[in-house]
Amino acid sequence: MIAMTQIVAMLWAVTAVVGAAANEPLNRRATFPASSSETKQVDQQLSAILSTITENHNQLQATIRDIGRMVRRTHREITDLREDTDLILGKMYKPSCQDIAEGQPDHIAGKNQLTTEGVYTIRPPKFKPKKVRCELGRGAIGWTVILARNDGREPFNRTFQDYKDGFGDPAQDHWIGLDMLHKLTTWEPHQLRAVMEDFDGSKTWVQYNVFRVDGPEEDYKLTAEEFEADSAAGDGLSIHNGMKFSTYDHDDDTNTDGNCAKLFGGGGGWWYNNCYHVLPTGKYRNTGGSEYGGVAWYPWRNVKHSLKSLTLLIRPRY
Repeated sequence: MIAMTQIVAMLWAVTAVVGAAANEPLNRRATFPASSSETKQVDQQLSAILSTITENHNQLQATIRDIGRMVRRTHREITDLREDTDLILGKMYKPSCQDIAEGQPDHIAGKNQLTTEGVYTIRPPKFKPKKVRCELGRGAIGWTVILARNDGREPFNRTFQDYKDGFGDPAQDHWIGLDMLHKLTTWEPHQLRAVMEDFDGSKTWVQYNVFRVDGPEEDYKLTAEEFEADSAAGDGLSIHNGMKFSTYDHDDDTNTDGNCAKLFGGGGGWWYNNCYHVLPTGKYRNTGGSEYGGVAWYPWRNVKHSLKSLTLLIRPRY
């Protein structure tokens, strides 16, 4: 490729020739433009410049094509690497606590003993690995804990982004995250179980055989259906079924007087209607109390009564 400095030099030479011709005294007997030799010199210089520009343009086009091929090849290599990484991670991590339970030896899976708990790393399809609490029960049954409230050490008056990502320690009070819930419950059908305890020592449970959380484009709309008839706590989620997820900074409830998380929820995010019967994310209280916004499950207890503990668990439905 001819250097740009050479092109500049040629242009200066042409300029000099033209300038010299222009500065010559005008001879009435002379013809215009300048002599044929000068015109020929200018034409040669211009032809050389045009040839150089054309050559450089062609080489530039070739270079651009080479860069395009390199970019496409690099993209294919990155895609292949990502697929290989996904394959490796898929082999390293199970997609759910149920799969962990099924892959454990009998004495660990709980077939010969009571339910055991532990923190494991799972990875649903097309999602990043995440630490969760698993309850491994009799018959190789694995429940994934999506929420735990036991002592109030973890605040639940969080932003919408916090509820999307999840927060807290899986071994203690925590929320698994809406994005993770969406991936788990849409990858395959799931069921939900709630286990709760009051301050007087009373315990109960409730189960829904259809549980799903839609994606962000639907504001994580809840589906909780097929209430298990044997459940002891009562169908508290019926008014929350079909609701979008709301927080104090993301209002999607049906209350026309204000934001439920601010008005009654103690700041906790939830699938509010107008406003709630069930509120696992309410403000933790060390006594039952008689105020709105506590950890509640109606109709088992009054909607103003706050529970000692409440755990939500999910597992694939077969």
